[in-house]
Amino acid sequence: MASFALFKHLEKPAMVRTYIIKDDGGKVRLESVARIIAEPYLELKFRPGELPTELIRNGGKVLLSLDTRVGTVSMYAHVDEMINSRMLRVLGTESFEFAQQREYFRVNTAVKVSYRKETLSSRLIEERNTTTVNISANGVLMHVEERFVVGDTYELKFFPSEADVIECTGLVVRLDERIRGGYEAALHIFKIEPEALDRMIALCLSEQRLQLRTKVQVVGF
Repeated sequence: MASFALFKHLEKPAMVRTYIIKDDGGKVRLESVARIIAEPYLELKFRPGELPTELIRNGGKVLLSLDTRVGTVSMYAHVDEMINSRMLRVLGTESFEFAQQREYFRVNTAVKVSYRKETLSSRLIEERNTTTVNISANGVLMHVEERFVVGDTYELKFFPSEADVIECTGLVVRLDERIRGGYEAALHIFKIEPEALDRMIALCLSEQRLQLRTKVQVVGF
């Protein structure tokens, strides 16, 4: 019997990471508000203009993912109907759960970060600037324009403020396409000084407290 563990966490509409799986196996990462219609059916509502309607077909595969206090719960689903340019009805197929394995919690926040690829060449690689999607003390998801290669390493500098910089080194572990161009690259931070690690933890805690103070329900999404 299929497991629908994700539905236990959707008693109220919730924001979920939504991956449209293309025919070639590539994934386009979006966000949607998921609402239970009648198990195992869900309605997904996207921001205006973000749903790539040209990639949507009945029976097409979608991956949904939600972070909970005990770990990440994900579910594969099939497109049952594209209701309109912002909404899909999907049929859940099976959920799977991952126990919380992160050593540090993750917080969704946009922090300025610069990155430079590590190479064996003596030629200096140009440093580029971007912003994070989310961060933890041992990982980051960030916007990039170029196609990163899983396994490459990058020098990273985070700028919580104009007067502060946190330096570390990250390993590329995942790359997702963005619907409006570019990519989202996930990097595992494997090299960081203890003092910098303390400041990264403090940054995450500060952002978490701010979000808890300003948290509101998703209305008119």
